[in-house]
Amino acid sequence: MLCALALSASCGDGPTRPDPPINPPPPPPPVNTAPVINSIAVQGTRTNEPPNFANVSETVAVTASVTDAETAVEQLQYNWTAPVGTFTGAGARVSWVAPASAETPAAVVLTLEIVERYGTNLENRVTKTANVALHDIAKEVGDMARQFLLDFSDTTIKDVSRIMQNFGSAAVCPEPNEILSERNDVINHYTNYRMIESKVESATVTINFGGSCPYRGKRGDACAVVPVFWNSIDLRTNVRDSHSGNDIVAAAYSRNDARWFLCASDYQRLPPFSLVPYPR
Repeated sequence: MLCALALSASCGDGPTRPDPPINPPPPPPPVNTAPVINSIAVQGTRTNEPPNFANVSETVAVTASVTDAETAVEQLQYNWTAPVGTFTGAGARVSWVAPASAETPAAVVLTLEIVERYGTNLENRVTKTANVALHDIAKEVGDMARQFLLDFSDTTIKDVSRIMQNFGSAAVCPEPNEILSERNDVINHYTNYRMIESKVESATVTINFGGSCPYRGKRGDACAVVPVFWNSIDLRTNVRDSHSGNDIVAAAYSRNDARWFLCASDYQRLPPFSLVPYPR
């Protein structure tokens, strides 16, 4: 009995062990509101240049309006990206340099990502985009002006809508009456003249938003000066007229359409010239 008691004492459970300590839960992350990108403004430096517009090779200012409840905006990380062109500078105000060449017109998306770091390895990331209408003004306006004059010079084309296919509307052009006047001139030309010989050179284009063109001051955002040579017969008098000059074509930019339109043309005849009867 004593042995059994002894064995029982030696073989029984030992003293009760305390429960393992319970680790307290981690503290909740600090409350932090993500930054807000209110707007992104894109603006070139030409007088009267529309916002969110860029010509090839042009440098435009890009400015972000940003707010943050906890972090000073200058301490945020600004990551600017675009599929073409390059950015210079850092922070909320940078410059975007448009590519030197591109298929235009084109819409380019500029993207801003803002990173806010806080606490221990915590961060907020927010993004916003801005669209830029990219153009090659010299090519777009120059090509349209030259095509208009090529079609105008071909008096076998007796379709005013085709000849004036790149002209704008009264809502686009600064002098709507010029469109009707141009239409009448085109109809009069292919109705009353027969072109014997013509030559239309490449255009030289200048940009002047809200300005006017040289020679009689036709209003437009860009002007194309196209050297031409015409040798034609007036079918009403049978008089042959051979002369050279510059055709000055005014163009306007439509923000709603994100494209250029022709609005008016004016011919500057240069001496010497001749007016001679053409044998029947």
